[in-house]
Amino acid sequence: MAALHFKNDGIEIRKALLSKKDIEIIKSDIDIESSKSKEYGIRNLEKKFDSIAKLVHIDSLLSIAKNKLGGQGNLVRALFFDKTPEKNWLVTWHQDKTVTLSKHADIEGWGPWSMKDGIYHVQPPVAVLDNMVTFRVHLDPADETNGCLKVIPGTHKYGILKQAEIDEIVRRETAIQCVVEAGDAIIMRPHLLHSSSKAKRPGHRRVVHIEYSSHVLPQGMNWA
Repeated sequence: MAALHFKNDGIEIRKALLSKKDIEIIKSDIDIESSKSKEYGIRNLEKKFDSIAKLVHIDSLLSIAKNKLGGQGNLVRALFFDKTPEKNWLVTWHQDKTVTLSKHADIEGWGPWSMKDGIYHVQPPVAVLDNMVTFRVHLDPADETNGCLKVIPGTHKYGILKQAEIDEIVRRETAIQCVVEAGDAIIMRPHLLHSSSKAKRPGHRRVVHIEYSSHVLPQGMNWA
């Protein structure tokens, strides 16, 4: 896989961001079969697991987020995904376009709104997404056999895309597979085009997905 550069490609890979000890603590804390789990993962992760509440505030993540954002990164949300033999799923090509807020408000350019797991979700203007960074912290190795992330570098520069535009880009441009080891982190813009296939040899492909933003919200609003 060719080297990826965050500024131009909208994505990079950091090796060994988490130690083996950190990985085992998080694995033991999160049980995908628990009553807290959803169909393919868990939302509002930092509110449900102590290990994630600590992870989202560690200096190594916050310093990288600050560097990428050019300012203080504030937590937007944290999610957990896993692919298993029982829950072997695919995700078609898309952009992550929603954020979580503490309450509903009529803000020009923000919408539509929805409620998921008791938290308000909304699509913000693209300028907000341009001031966000996503960390996909891997608890297991990921490659072509277990449905690793696929991306099309540079597509975060295209703004918010319609489905027909996504289909044309996927047809025209070359995708890459993000092969990583346990403890590695994929750092990317949320609106970079990405997808993942079903695992050919499903076992576990556990990912902690964390988003930070340097965008200054309107008065009275907070990230959820």
